[in-house]
Amino acid sequence: MTNFAKVLTGGVAAWLEFERACDRSGLFSEKYLTAAVGQILAARTGNRVEAEFTHPVLAPLNKGPGRRPQVDFVVRDESGKIVVAVESKWAGRTAPSPKEILWDLIRLELIAHHENARCIFLLAGTGAKLKKMFEHPAFSDAETRPHRRPILRHDNNVIHTTPIVPLVPVRFEMLRQLFEPYQDFRFAERIATRRTQLRHL
Repeated sequence: MTNFAKVLTGGVAAWLEFERACDRSGLFSEKYLTAAVGQILAARTGNRVEAEFTHPVLAPLNKGPGRRPQVDFVVRDESGKIVVAVESKWAGRTAPSPKEILWDLIRLELIAHHENARCIFLLAGTGAKLKKMFEHPAFSDAETRPHRRPILRHDNNVIHTTPIVPLVPVRFEMLRQLFEPYQDFRFAERIATRRTQLRHL
């Protein structure tokens, strides 16, 4: 079975290096990144990839007006079952907020749990922006050391759990905003993640 996390990190890093060599780094953005992600997934799955896929768990819960929650990419098997889901974020001129990252992880966790799918969160960007993002108080939870609970580990490959219940004070308001529209739905208490590999450009 294809190791999609390894293929995506290696392929996207190589593509970004190629694009930079062509002097196109000024175009780098989250939308630009999806071109590489989509092509890699399509090539590895016989074109069974779909972009901006309506979230199978959260979308039915949104009864009011507005756009339904989506997933950047999913791969479905011949029966239509989701087998891989991917969310991507780019940290360049602006960086994704801790709230945006956590919401991506929550949406992926729901698919992993309800669909038993392989879920991947791909984060790319410039070193300076990533460093600043990792040091953000809501991301790093730096104030509660030694019991620090960063949203994601970027320094090692150990399995890491992130609570999505109110245990980290700096995230209380962020969690309230995320879950307020879904008060009648039961979410997991924590999300388990593991860094696959780190590629520097």
